[in-house]
Amino acid sequence: MFISETKEHLQTMNQLIVSLEKAPADQEHIDALFRVAHSVKGMAASMGYHDIADLSHRLEDMMDLFRKGELAVNADAVDLLFEGLDALEAMVKGIEDDVAVDLDTAALLSRLASMRESKNIPADEAADPTLTPGEDESIEKDAENVEASVSPTVEKIKNMNLAFNVASSAQVPGMRAYLACKKLEEMGEVVRSEPDIESIKKGDFDNKISIAYATELEPLKVEEVLSSMPEIGGVKIELLTAESAEMLEEKIITPDLSKEEKPKISTAKSNIATSVRVSTSLLDNLINIVGEMIIARSRLYEVSKDIPSVPLKEGQRQMNNLIRDLHDRVMSVRMTSIESLMNRLPRVVRDLARKNGKKVDLQIEGKDIELDRAIVDEMGDPLIHILRNCVDHGIEMPDKREGAGKDPVGKLLIRAMREKDQVIINISDDGGGMDPEKIKKKAVEKGLIKEEQSREMDDREAFMLVCHSGLSTAEQITDVSGRGVGMDAVKNVVDSIGGSMDIDSIPGKGTNITLKLPLSVAIIQVLLIKSGNDVSAIPINKVIRTLEVQKSELKRSQKQLAVLVDEELIPLLSLRKILSVETSQSPQPLISIVVVEIRNKKVGLVVDTLVGQQEAFIKPLEPPLEWIKGLSGATIRGDGSVVFVLDVPNLF
Repeated sequence: MFISETKEHLQTMNQLIVSLEKAPADQEHIDALFRVAHSVKGMAASMGYHDIADLSHRLEDMMDLFRKGELAVNADAVDLLFEGLDALEAMVKGIEDDVAVDLDTAALLSRLASMRESKNIPADEAADPTLTPGEDESIEKDAENVEASVSPTVEKIKNMNLAFNVASSAQVPGMRAYLACKKLEEMGEVVRSEPDIESIKKGDFDNKISIAYATELEPLKVEEVLSSMPEIGGVKIELLTAESAEMLEEKIITPDLSKEEKPKISTAKSNIATSVRVSTSLLDNLINIVGEMIIARSRLYEVSKDIPSVPLKEGQRQMNNLIRDLHDRVMSVRMTSIESLMNRLPRVVRDLARKNGKKVDLQIEGKDIELDRAIVDEMGDPLIHILRNCVDHGIEMPDKREGAGKDPVGKLLIRAMREKDQVIINISDDGGGMDPEKIKKKAVEKGLIKEEQSREMDDREAFMLVCHSGLSTAEQITDVSGRGVGMDAVKNVVDSIGGSMDIDSIPGKGTNITLKLPLSVAIIQVLLIKSGNDVSAIPINKVIRTLEVQKSELKRSQKQLAVLVDEELIPLLSLRKILSVETSQSPQPLISIVVVEIRNKKVGLVVDTLVGQQEAFIKPLEPPLEWIKGLSGATIRGDGSVVFVLDVPNLF
């Protein structure tokens, strides 16, 4: 839990520092950074990770200087913050992987200390604080008022007894309680606690904490802060009278929460945390079990389909409903917003732009869209590859942009949206764009395509050539805006999870990349088809439509059979020939066609039979099967037969 929560805190710090660099005077960002660094320090100290605690403390010191206006938020300070943050991430990664991390933290700590000592504030603010005429008189008057002002200030202090619980489900209750106490110390004074702080840090208590507390805050505010902390609940506060407050220095008063006659500040319901953290491996195991249940259900249907038993059919119906409900609930747990993925990107863009001397404004929309966490984990590197291309080679230098009549600040937009059973992520920039003719020429020179093929290609097919490994380095395609670095890897990942990618570009205007991703990769709807003697499956999200036509309806286009669908001529390919399977079936009166998209073109796959649609648990292939082109996985039918799932974009 320490690792996962610290990662979240560090990611939050990344976001806040990027935002702070854009708005150095934003006090809310500075305060938020201070609080997060303080939390990381407290968590690390309670777990005995003193190197992390020390570095967090130094970063906290810098942010404290920001808060006080004693240190300017400039490029050097931000770079140092990021360097410290990167070191913290490396340390946490080392703990997670159980490996030693070779970091020169001493030098970094020294630089942070030097930054603190220098207090690099603006020159006009750093001037020698000599008194101007008349200021000494003002100070004397202020001093005369000090005594009068002390009493009201003391009266602002509120003494109270408070109690709270740590959720029984907490994996490290001692750390949770300790962090709550540290939060209270930030807002006031913990006069005494029961148990004491050392016992709390060791976890030597029964999940209940009672504290004598003094603060200027209102009791409701204290309750709100405590109740918002993870796995902290049951907050009760008793405001003390002046007489009771005197007892704070002598002993702690534990409020009797069971007596109604006690004056209570809050009547809110207990807010004990109702959620727990679950490891990804456990969720994977759960979805595997549900998948096996789906296979068992199909098997049961198959062996009992000829048994005329009403109770049996009713039992199957109930079982089907339960399995579907279980599947939906497990999948909802696996679903996670893409916010964690998107929050990594502003720092990436910021560093790349700074390195290249460019100005880039990144906007992100649709962070609340949800995907299977397995897909979210897979898509991190591909998105970074795309952004690297956008910033490194797509968006021009400021002076070049101004010369072209553009804003010197390049625009980069990432938009995510849900569309039926898939998520679409669109990445667009207003950079130099790509010239399809130059891409085709380069591909011919590299021997990737023939001259005749290049003439037949449309622009979108040409743009997709940058996903070929032969056109994946900046040196090779710099003349066409430099797209291609890592794009082959991007396409491979997108294809492996059952998604698709499309690229469009206008020279001088910019480039648009669209990723279409499935909601889940484990249990999906498939269309069963028969070619020859073999049954195979196509993911439903890859099927545009199915149709059956008479042979007389077929047409010929460029020496290839085609069919006219909605006034669009779609070329036909025999799936039997693609898969090299034999058939013993006699010719059918109707020709069955599955319309799919391959390399951004609609293609009609001619099959022998459309078997039907079903829910399938997809299992990954092991070597040597995983090396076969055109296959993405396998599932088991109700009759026990294995059905291969076709990787449609890579069938040929």
